[in-house]
Parts: sequence; C-alpha cells; structure tokens
Amino acid sequence: MDHRSTAVALVLVTIAVAVLLAAAVGAAAGVLALMDGASRPAALTRAGAAFGGALTVLTGALALVHKTLV
Repeated sequence: MDHRSTAVALVLVTIAVAVLLAAAVGAAAGVLALMDGASRPAALTRAGAAFGGALTVLTGALALVHKTLV
C-alpha cells in the first residue's frame, strides 16, 4: 500500500467510527426520551437531532485532528 491508499483507508475508517458513535448517541437519546414519557414521534425527533448534532461535532473534531496530523 502506498501513502495515498493508506490515507484513504484511514479517512474511511474515521468516517465509519464517527457515524457509529453518532448512531449510538441518537439511539441513547431516543431511548431516554421514551423513558421520559415522550411520544414516539417526539422521541424520534430527539434522536434525529442528537444524531445530527453528534455527527457534526465528531466530523469537525476529526477534521481538526486530520489537519494537525497532515
């Protein structure tokens, strides 16, 4: 593997990790909303907002880390 393919593989792995962590945050927010007594549509809305927010923050953090490493 050359340097370019290694860099692409690293980017793909970090994106996959960010999406999985964001999905876990969204799922936890949805479960907590249901435990709090929210309706299913409200819980799904909270889960979606948490997923989007977590993905945005994780992507920004990973971009900063990548910029400092390269």
